[in-house]
Formats: sequence, structure tokens, C-alpha cells
Amino acid sequence: MKKVLIVMPVMLVILVVGLILYNNRTISTINMDINPSIEINLKKGNKVKGVNALNDDAKEIVSNDLKGKSLEDTLDIIVKNVIDKGYTDDKQVTILLYSTGNIDNGDLRLKVGNSFMNQSIATDIIVIDKVTKEDQKLAKEYNISPAKAAYINSILKENKNMDVANLADDSARSLTETKNRGKYCDKGYELEGDWCYKEVERKKASTGDVCPNGYLEYEGKCYEEVPINHTDKLMCREEFVLDNNKCKRTVTMNAEAVKFSCTSGKAMTNLEAGYAKEGDGHANDIVCVDTSKATHPVSPCETHDGTEYLVSGGKCYWHRAPVIDTGCPGKVRVGGECWDDATGIYICEGYRDGKRYNSKDELCEHSIKVIAPEVTEYKCPSDYSLSGSKCLKDEVEEAFNEMVCPSGYTQVFNDRCINKNKTANSEKGFVCEYENSRLKGNECIIYEVIESKDN
Repeated sequence: MKKVLIVMPVMLVILVVGLILYNNRTISTINMDINPSIEINLKKGNKVKGVNALNDDAKEIVSNDLKGKSLEDTLDIIVKNVIDKGYTDDKQVTILLYSTGNIDNGDLRLKVGNSFMNQSIATDIIVIDKVTKEDQKLAKEYNISPAKAAYINSILKENKNMDVANLADDSARSLTETKNRGKYCDKGYELEGDWCYKEVERKKASTGDVCPNGYLEYEGKCYEEVPINHTDKLMCREEFVLDNNKCKRTVTMNAEAVKFSCTSGKAMTNLEAGYAKEGDGHANDIVCVDTSKATHPVSPCETHDGTEYLVSGGKCYWHRAPVIDTGCPGKVRVGGECWDDATGIYICEGYRDGKRYNSKDELCEHSIKVIAPEVTEYKCPSDYSLSGSKCLKDEVEEAFNEMVCPSGYTQVFNDRCINKNKTANSEKGFVCEYENSRLKGNECIIYEVIESKDN
């Protein structure tokens, strides 16, 4: 009987401890990458078991008092910290989202989007569906989240000239620009559009007139703004066509002609034929030159075009003029008359206004037949395919979600929505007046800006 009394409490303790451990186990994990990379672990009831900072940027975002809170409350706190620390430039943010366990990706995407929308921040949320062992290996090697590693690997498959070192520290927004546009920056720079940005200095912001929170300055006035909505409809940039959830287009360029055929004459460059000088834009263009009927230039005294000439002492003179009081200015006196010395001048007979030549060895231009050659072979760059005289290359990029404004709002600046019927007066606030600078809190971050690279 004593043994039973001893065993029962032990079994009860084991049962209680087991139940606690069971209820406290991680049932879902969420990776959220902006540039702060954050991991949220959830236990039963979608209560937060713990939040981990996966990089240095995230350390100032993650709070220690999030354990036991609901996912919604946790997201609201994280979003507010992200905004306060200046990671939502231009009131928009791009997020890579990945989850494992029991949570639904669609529901998670909605919760994250709502948390940002409640703070008037537009979102571009990219859900990562799968993380492979290769992605996990890359994540460990570069100390990044598995979701970010998976996204980088998807970029590298389409952009062979890039490497992980250039992309590992990039924000989700910069990575999306790279994936969609094939442009990238050197390590330490962030890609935005066609330019690369790197922070070089911080200065205290000055004060000035700015629009109040929730309002956007447009054409000199403050209008109420709201984040733009991202629908499920996929879109492509101009010139691209949506095909199987991807944006595709065919780039066409003229092929390089490498072999030529002439029906008559000989194929040569304009430079070789004497029709262009070194460095001229068309010096290396190919022409067919037929010299079978060409003639040599002759001395003016050998022409039969009616021009007066005189041969005296083995020299040729032409263009006679009378002697004047001052003699023969600009001419020579021969036989009591003034003449031009034509010795060494050669012209093409019957081509009075044609080119003069320095020797008889040059052929008369007007008697040479020049025709365009027939191209018999073309060549394209290695990443293009040849089609007739054209080079073709298929380009594929990720489609993006359609962006629309709520009813009554107008889209401006590509991604903002304003209500032109709701205005506000400017008020005193922090402003940046430095070139290539942005406001973060009460500081102006000054950037070095260089042109991005093409893959």
C-alpha cells in the first residue's frame, strides 16, 4: 500500500510535466525578412513561445516581453518597432514570409499585411513556399534566414553572373528589385531602381513645414494617404506577357554580318576602298567594289573638256589670265601670259568637278561601281539564338501582384494612394535638405549613390 502512495504522486508529476511540455512545444515557426530577419515560434493556441533576432538589424526590433502574447499583438509590436527604426522608407515595405507547422500561409500573410496597413504602410509580401536542404546550408553559411536563402537561390538560378556575397546582406526590397529587373549592386550597397545606395554619414535633421502623419505632400498640398492594396491578380511590366504565372518577353537585336558575297567586284571595307578614314563610323562597313572599268586620272593637259592649257618645258599650265600692272599675282608668267601651274595635278577626264588626285595610281572614283554585298552568314552573342538576320533571347521574370487604390483614392508616385478631397495643413517637423539623404527619426542618412550593374 505504501508503494502505491509513493508511485501515484510520481506518476502525477510526470503527467503534469508532460502536459506542460506538450502544451509548450513549438507547433509553428515563422520567418519574416525585411532586412531585420525575425523568427517567431508559436505554441498551442498561436501564442508566442519566443521571438529570435536572426541578424544584427533585428536585435533592435525584437522585444523581450513578447512571450505568451497572441500572434496578432506580437506582429503589431514588431511592426511598430520596424517603423520606429526607419525600415519602411517611403511608407512601404517588402517582406519575405515563410512558415512551417500548423499556421496557414494565406492567413499569416493577411495578419502581417493588416499590421502594417494599420500603420499606413504599404506592403509587398512574398511568400516562400519551400526551403530545401541547399537553402538551409546557404542560410547557415551566410548567417541568414532559410527563407532569404531560398529567395537568393531563386535569383541566382536566373542570374548567372551574381553571387551570394553580393546579395546576402540586401534587404527584401533590394532582392526583389534584383529578381525582377536583373540588376544588382556590390556588397554593402542596396539596390533601388537603377541605383545603388550606401550609407556614408548621418546628420541631425533640421525643422521645417511637413505634412502631418497620415498625409502625403503632392503638388504642394497635404492629402490623406492610405497604403495601396495588393490584389491576387498577377501583373507584368510593359513589354512582358504573363505566361504560367511568369512574365516573359523576347528581346530582338540585329545579328552581326560575318560573311559576304558580291555579284561583281570584291568585298572590302570602306576604309580599304578609300571611302572612309580610320575612326569613321562606317569605316568597317563592307561594300562590293568593281574596278573592271575604272580609269586612271590624267593631267589637265591630257583632258579634252575644252579647258585652255599650255605645255611648256615639259610642264602643264592651265586657266590662262591676262598680265596686269602688278604682274601675275597667284599665277606664273609663261610666254608673256599668266597661267596656273598644273604640274602634279591629276583629274578624272570628263569629271570636271570631281576629286583631284596626287598621282596617276589612284582610280577615277566615278568609273568604279560600288554596290551593297549580300550577307551569307550572321552571328549572335552566346546568350542569343539566331533567326534569319535577327538575334533572339527569351527573358523571364517574376510577376507581381496588381496594386489598386481603395474607392475615392488616386494612385500617385507608383505606390501611394491619396484622397484629393481630404487635405490638411502643414506643421513643423523634421526635414532633410542634404543631397541623396533620407529622414530616419530625427536624423538625415546621407547616401553614396552609384549606378547599378546589369547581370
